[in-house]
Amino acid sequence: MSFVGPGRPWRELPTLGDLLVRVVAEHPGSAAGMVTPDGRATWAQVLTGAERVAEGLLGLGLGPGARIALVGDNSVEGVQALFACAFIGAVPVLVNTRYAVPEVRHVLADAAVDAVLVTGHPDLAQLVRDTLPGLAAAADPAALRLAEVPSLRVAAAIGFAGGGFAAVDSRPGPDPAATARRIGRLREQVTLRQTALMVYTSGTTARARGCPLSHEAVVGVSVGVGRDRFRCTAADVLWDVLPLFHLSFVLPLLAVLDAGGTFVTDRRFDAVRSLAQIRDEAVTIAFSCFPTVINALLDQPTFGDAFARVRLMLNVGPPETLRSIQARAPGTVQLTSYGCSEVGGIGATTGPDDSDEIRLGTNGFPLPGLQMAAIDPLTQAVLPPGEPGEVVVRGIGLFEGYWHDPGKTAASMTPDGWFRTGDLGFVDAAGRVSYRGRLKETIKVGGENVAPMEIEAVLGTHPAVGTVAVVGVADPRLTEVPAAFVELRPGAVVSADELLAHCRSALADFKVPRHVRFVTQWPMSATKIRKDELARGLAAELEVPPDPR
Repeated sequence: MSFVGPGRPWRELPTLGDLLVRVVAEHPGSAAGMVTPDGRATWAQVLTGAERVAEGLLGLGLGPGARIALVGDNSVEGVQALFACAFIGAVPVLVNTRYAVPEVRHVLADAAVDAVLVTGHPDLAQLVRDTLPGLAAAADPAALRLAEVPSLRVAAAIGFAGGGFAAVDSRPGPDPAATARRIGRLREQVTLRQTALMVYTSGTTARARGCPLSHEAVVGVSVGVGRDRFRCTAADVLWDVLPLFHLSFVLPLLAVLDAGGTFVTDRRFDAVRSLAQIRDEAVTIAFSCFPTVINALLDQPTFGDAFARVRLMLNVGPPETLRSIQARAPGTVQLTSYGCSEVGGIGATTGPDDSDEIRLGTNGFPLPGLQMAAIDPLTQAVLPPGEPGEVVVRGIGLFEGYWHDPGKTAASMTPDGWFRTGDLGFVDAAGRVSYRGRLKETIKVGGENVAPMEIEAVLGTHPAVGTVAVVGVADPRLTEVPAAFVELRPGAVVSADELLAHCRSALADFKVPRHVRFVTQWPMSATKIRKDELARGLAAELEVPPDPR
């Protein structure tokens, strides 16, 4: 299958494994590759190590169709494990390493994994041991029978053995060419429509659900972003510290890999350390993505020096927030995007040639191979351009349906094959999508519908405000009222009354928050603020019943 977008065309779309092999073949001797806290690895070294890991997985009885829980970090070994699974037709289930033990156990059991594969970081091994108490006492890590996850048969680790784990080596073996030939025969049997990986979507009112994505979806979206929107070349250096288990790590990784460029990452985000890394590695594209990340970078005195060579950055947020960020970083073109796990992670982005009004006020065109529209949530009729409704998507990036949940899958699709995102937004006459919040987050204030994102956008324009999240809380007279949680910029001082006055200058009275809470830390999912936790905490403080939705 070939795709041609508004940027330069590309050839036949490869599978995840074929992409790495093709890049190494097209850039022989290139020094480009991965930069991690542990050092550097060229893409050729990533390939050789991934083939070696694949050989180790085969030796443990894992092959095509096996579901392998990948408990990995932002390391070369973590990426090699991802490609190793792709080479042999296995399905890596990306485990959120920030989950608590019961949540990890739910993912392993729900996905019915055959194996768990851990990279060498001690904390990750301990998380697995805590999740599987019987592991340490198991006689053979390659023949498990554990009550916690009955499907599990193998526990393995890259870089160490013992404590219940069998060793898998990523170092080159005695005959790398023979390994490459053996793995290559399996890789060539993998097709675009096979499942490339499975992520678990963060649930707010229910447990996380498995979201399988095909090679076509993962690679198609990544290549679309890299070629059409980022305009990646072999000279580009892309920085991203979002976690391995998140599509916001996988997609940028593949986007810059496709061009033969360099990917720079770290195990955790620290603003000072990150800016030094961006400066020292001459980063040209920053996938900062979330306001909590970019605001922390902007607040450092070394930001200007570190970003001197950064030509593009991608951030998400309401238009007012994006305009504020762009004003503070005028030398870097800011793009934004729209997406979710079910549409391959990223469904639409703006482009570097767009005007400021488009780049900062919309989420851009859908990626090649994707279509978007807005529908009436009740009738499911497609709405005219510019009319807000529920955003729907169809095309190559769509997931394979919720894992073992055909009822939920059916409910999420329209008869015309559109996936219902649950997001509020509209598509303009030119075809650009604009996201305006979650439908379920809409706050009903005395019969009026209020979008939290609108209030967040206004509060975000106050010079003292760094990050803001707005939720609804029950009210005996108005049913619900808005409540704002605010993190101030370093050194800033402002009162709640001043922020409310700022809101009244731009919003109708019923949209003005009734409660303001100042915070210095946020409850987080993989990458997003957990608004449900904020709402529950405030409801408990105010002694009102929590929202049942």
